[in-house]
Amino acid sequence: MGASRSQVDRRPLWRLPVVALSVALLILYGCWQLSGWPRGDRAIVGDVFFYPIDFMAVVTAWGASRRCRARPRLRLAWRLLAVSFAAYLAGDMIWTVYEAIGSAPYPSVGDIFYLAFYPFMLWGLLLFGARRHGVADRVRTSLDLAVVAIAGLMLVVYVVLGPTIVQSGPDPMQTAISIAYPVGDVVLLVGLASVLLRSCERSSVRALALMGGGLCFFVAGDLVYGWLTLNSNYAGGGPADWLYMISITLFALAGAMQRAPDPGSAEDIAKPGNRAVWTPSVAVAVCFGLLLVAHSDDRLLPDLALLIASIIVATLVSVRQFLAQRDLIRTRGHVAHQASHDALTGLPNRAVAIGRVHEMVARAQADSTIAALSIDIDDFKHVNERFGHAAGDEMLRVIATRLTSIVRGSDLVARLGGDEFIVLIDVAAHVHEPELVAERICKTLAQPIQLGPAPSRTLSLTASIGIAVGDHGRPDEILRDADLALQEAKASGKGRWVALGTELQHAIQERHAIQLELKDAVRDRQLFLVYQPILDLRSLQIVGVEALLRWRHPVRGIVPPDRFITLAEDTGQIVEIGRWVVQTACQQAAAWQRDRRPVGIWVNVSARQLEDDEFVQEVADALRDTGLWPAALTLEITETTLMRDPASAAVRLHQIKALGARVAVDDFGAGHSSLLYLRQFPADVVKIDRSFISGMAASERTVVLTHTLVQLGKTLRLQTLGEGIEDWSQLERLQHEQCDLGQGFLFARPAEAEVIGELLVSDKALVPIKPVPERVAGPRRITSSSARRIRQAPDHSDR
Repeated sequence: MGASRSQVDRRPLWRLPVVALSVALLILYGCWQLSGWPRGDRAIVGDVFFYPIDFMAVVTAWGASRRCRARPRLRLAWRLLAVSFAAYLAGDMIWTVYEAIGSAPYPSVGDIFYLAFYPFMLWGLLLFGARRHGVADRVRTSLDLAVVAIAGLMLVVYVVLGPTIVQSGPDPMQTAISIAYPVGDVVLLVGLASVLLRSCERSSVRALALMGGGLCFFVAGDLVYGWLTLNSNYAGGGPADWLYMISITLFALAGAMQRAPDPGSAEDIAKPGNRAVWTPSVAVAVCFGLLLVAHSDDRLLPDLALLIASIIVATLVSVRQFLAQRDLIRTRGHVAHQASHDALTGLPNRAVAIGRVHEMVARAQADSTIAALSIDIDDFKHVNERFGHAAGDEMLRVIATRLTSIVRGSDLVARLGGDEFIVLIDVAAHVHEPELVAERICKTLAQPIQLGPAPSRTLSLTASIGIAVGDHGRPDEILRDADLALQEAKASGKGRWVALGTELQHAIQERHAIQLELKDAVRDRQLFLVYQPILDLRSLQIVGVEALLRWRHPVRGIVPPDRFITLAEDTGQIVEIGRWVVQTACQQAAAWQRDRRPVGIWVNVSARQLEDDEFVQEVADALRDTGLWPAALTLEITETTLMRDPASAAVRLHQIKALGARVAVDDFGAGHSSLLYLRQFPADVVKIDRSFISGMAASERTVVLTHTLVQLGKTLRLQTLGEGIEDWSQLERLQHEQCDLGQGFLFARPAEAEVIGELLVSDKALVPIKPVPERVAGPRRITSSSARRIRQAPDHSDR
């Protein structure tokens, strides 16, 4: 892309010198004209001024043709212009020779070159227009050019051509040459109109603007020259030549301004826009203006001829304006349709669907209402990934056709965007009609769709559908309710529909409200951490604490973690929240570390966090900013999280280990992973899921599994931690199995940092209260207030 852009924008290095030299010569020529020096050889001196300008026009046009070699049409156009400029230069040089010898025949060889300028210039100009025109465009352009040609012809005939013919002598060659120049001016006017009215490549826009200005000055120069020739004596080097000087200077600048089109792309067409909307008006003004100034006794162009020409021009302009108004009406209708309909499927869009909801609700009677079915195609993105977007677009059109065939004429099918559709139906006598329609939609969309001739491109789709029935007083909410029901349908599986009932609606709205309020929780410091001790099961000393997230809502009070953590993971908010948790937990552990109460901090990491490219850097920043020993940080990742993308997870965990932090596999044994993956992950600890710990008392098989997991950890040189220890028998069993670490309500419930800090100061063993008389000697029991407070803390669960 960068290469093509540089190719498009590349301009010749000598463009600036050409511009500077052209402007300098033009200014110098003007000063020379005003000075009146020298008085004897002004014609020859004036001709000499033209040579460098003519030569630069030839060179810049030829250079523009070389830059446009990727566009053969543009290249030929500039070469023809270069030939026309070269012909004009040759004419100037021949005319200078005649002036030098004091004999200037008429016609002369110079006239041949001067006249050759006109056809080559017109041919080149016509090639600039874009070729991709329809019949209507060609008709409109032809009308515009005809108007310009007729009006220009009348002006040239009245000012120059007519008097020339009337005053012409007996020599037919002189008469023919005298007529050829005004006719050439008409030809240039048509070429100028072509430049203004037709579309062209964007690379030529500036060049053609300068070319159009040059043509205007050139035609003006010819008209002044013709008038002077007829009414007085024309002398070379006079003020009239200044018009030609300006014209050829603009031609030279036009060639320098031509950009090189991109050879690797199609033509970039620039529309003419409003550049020539004044052309018909000018043409009509010219014709009827001539009627005002013409003399009734003109022999060549009487009033009747002018009147007929004016009527013809006015008629052509009227036809052109009629076509323009018709196009405008069609364009407005097309734009209005595009604004209210989907361009791909032709179905109404969201704006139309909302308007129809209002109409249907307003039209509904007491015994009827409106139902909205929000439809989402399951796994549609895989179609684009596997077969390409063209196949996906074809499938969307097929889906739109099938949905339209299911509903009644009074119902509405709309596309909301992507693979989401909405169906609005009137619910009358049959109360279960929306569910029946949803069943038909599921069955219809499940039919195979053939994408091309290959059998391998035959697909069957499923759709998730959310149904909401609207009340008469809430038309604006029905689409939202249908979308909420759709989310429930997608969460419950594929190819299903869910109707939004009162209880479900309340639950969804509650979850949606919590999702919105959660966005402000970090900002307003509503989130906080509690910490649950982790003990060495041999010494029953605290060796670490697990940071657990809590939410203190200003209205709801303490929001349980299971009500917002999963929601935060689904919405991606857990990434921001997790960043705050890591930073805050490290700050607290560093504070304990500075108070000579070093303890390891364990932090839970979600799947979204582990997949985030910035996660490892965020952990490194937290360790650096807080000054915490890296080995004091243990990141807990669930087994299910690791199995989502084992290869990527392994890379992330190796990066974490490189920082010096530790890794724990949480809820080990509860997932569906292969034990072979455990070799791939650089784990330090495996946390045996609480389901094994709680089931040991009821099942000998669970005891065997727990023993196996502990021995597996020892074999792999991993620490093992038993989660959810709640009674003495579970503790004894884990101690018997030589499990390394333990955590649970039997020891302590989660508590805030101040309580944990006091407990760390006590530096005593944390021993649970045994409910039955001791049969074996055990560690000494703590009676400190910190231990009692931590055991009696409210239960908010440990996640």
